Amino acid sequence: MANVASLLTLVKLVLRFLISGGIATAVHWGVFWGLLTLQIEAVLASSIGAFLGAIVNYFLQYFFTFKTKRQHKKALLAYMPAVLISWLLNLGLFYSLYGGLFSDPLIAQIVTTGVVMVVNFLLYKKVVFRAK
Repeated sequence: MANVASLLTLVKLVLRFLISGGIATAVHWGVFWGLLTLQIEAVLASSIGAFLGAIVNYFLQYFFTFKTKRQHKKALLAYMPAVLISWLLNLGLFYSLYGGLFSDPLIAQIVTTGVVMVVNFLLYKKVVFRAK
């Protein structure tokens, strides 16, 4: 019975993570699309969108997903290197995919976002928002 309860807890956590991440991703993609429309280079547009999405994401993950009791100072000190890893992963993967495998920046961003999402969940759960 304990395994069922822990599985249910994990499922709820993943669902909250997907909702929070979905909102942050909407910010990322909205900025990305807006900047593309303004003729900003795609890699720069993706990078700026990812940065702004990361700011939104912190607060959603802190208060809604993980509902952590960890102090903001400690959570932010853990979040900043984690988000830097995610931001660099987004930048590097998008740069590699766009113009390589995909000529459409939106397809490259969708694939990139899927990979970054998995990495983020692991980093946030194991490092950033864990309470001691």
